[in-house]
Amino acid sequence: MLEVSTKQALQIFCAVLVAGIFLRIFVIDTFVVAGNSMAPLVRSRDYVFVNKLAYRFGGEPERNDIVVSRFREDSPHAIKRVVGLPRERVEITPEKIIVKKNRTDVGTALQEDAYLALANFSLNGTTTIFLDPQEYFILGDNRAVSTDSRELGPIDPWDMSGRVFLVFRLNPPGFFRL
Repeated sequence: MLEVSTKQALQIFCAVLVAGIFLRIFVIDTFVVAGNSMAPLVRSRDYVFVNKLAYRFGGEPERNDIVVSRFREDSPHAIKRVVGLPRERVEITPEKIIVKKNRTDVGTALQEDAYLALANFSLNGTTTIFLDPQEYFILGDNRAVSTDSRELGPIDPWDMSGRVFLVFRLNPPGFFRL
């Protein structure tokens, strides 16, 4: 049988504690979701795990990534889906969202049926947003209740805390990967 002295147990405990603190500060962050802007995929009171390194070493956010971000320095964190990438034109109509690469591009309508809470998120007209070289357009999946880039404007990559990779739901209890 393996015997561990008190000194060895204390060393193991300290090593695990230091590794845990390191991971929590530099690699993984966690948030409790407040609100249903990402329902039905991520709901209020879900616990999300965020990869803080996803975009730090050359990785770029991709369309459909779910990210945790701030719209302003003093604003609370928000969980949203990346819809528009740098230098794109995002055209929002009452029926769909069209992403255009440049002025002459006809664009591609986003296929959002798989995750949108409400297929029709009713807007009165068409809005076009032009993204700068470092801007991202993010929206909540539950467009009827989401406060997102439509109202608060695009975000910069340094405003993103990271990409959500795991969700823990209390009711019914369980984990699921994104």
